[in-house]
Amino acid sequence: MPNTLKHPMQIGNARLTSLIHKRVTADFDDDTTALGCLKLRFSENVQVGGTASATPYRATYAVDGTAKTLTIDIKNHTTTGAANSDVTFTITFGAAKVDWSSGAATAYSLKELIDLLNQTDAGGTNGKMLRCIRAEIGPGGRYDMVLNTASEFVDESDTEIQHAALTEAQSWTTCLKRDMDAHTEDSDYLWYYRLHIGGTETRMPFKLLDLWGAIGTDTGATVQVVRDDDWGYVAPVGTWATDIANHDVVYEVTAANLPANPGASSNSMIHNPNEAASVRGPLLVIVKGDTGGAQTITMNAQLQADVVSAV
Repeated sequence: MPNTLKHPMQIGNARLTSLIHKRVTADFDDDTTALGCLKLRFSENVQVGGTASATPYRATYAVDGTAKTLTIDIKNHTTTGAANSDVTFTITFGAAKVDWSSGAATAYSLKELIDLLNQTDAGGTNGKMLRCIRAEIGPGGRYDMVLNTASEFVDESDTEIQHAALTEAQSWTTCLKRDMDAHTEDSDYLWYYRLHIGGTETRMPFKLLDLWGAIGTDTGATVQVVRDDDWGYVAPVGTWATDIANHDVVYEVTAANLPANPGASSNSMIHNPNEAASVRGPLLVIVKGDTGGAQTITMNAQLQADVVSAV
């Protein structure tokens, strides 16, 4: 085990008050830069209520964007090590949530998908093996994102799900990438990026001290920062104006006025930590533009944990 994994979890440069800088680039026309909406991890521990004759040891996921499905296969073996057939869990993206039955379910929103994956029994033979899977929102997700629109997700073939070793705080596999140049909401192209403190997403309060970057040539684009967590989740209706109105807005600016460099004095955050307001995380940065082709996004954020509010 690398020695770095033995270090206690810390924020910033070993000080809670350290400034944290985040930078990410993307392109509406390049799906390889898309951020996953979902994170998964796998634990092969024999589950309570399960059977030793079907002992899990690996798991894979696959996404079919056309069929609008997420499939998880859990590899398992008998007590003598002989291979069993995979235990398969399939979630379809549909118009309404349908609970698990014989290893199949339906999710309408991203939060519903996460909730289904975090349940303990999918029904049917070996349905309790669902306890091997844990899910949380990915860096490019929005809790009230509707999942069943056309051309929304990129196809992903069978891919190994990261093992949740107890010593690895970030042992997650990111998946479910949006098709950046095809999927739109409100007739606009969207890019999402989640901001939070720590290796895995928390509601820890922090101060957003700066946000700057560039957004291609799309002068009609806007940048909005909203608070997005499952505590504030409201079931979506699929209408952008209605759904986004359920989020607290922290910052909003047109692409033309987004600061290009740190420390700007116009259209910027309050850079002084002693004056900046604290917000409970996580935050979601949204770039919404009317042009999908070759729009390069560069976004920088500077955060500081609000230790006073956290205690």
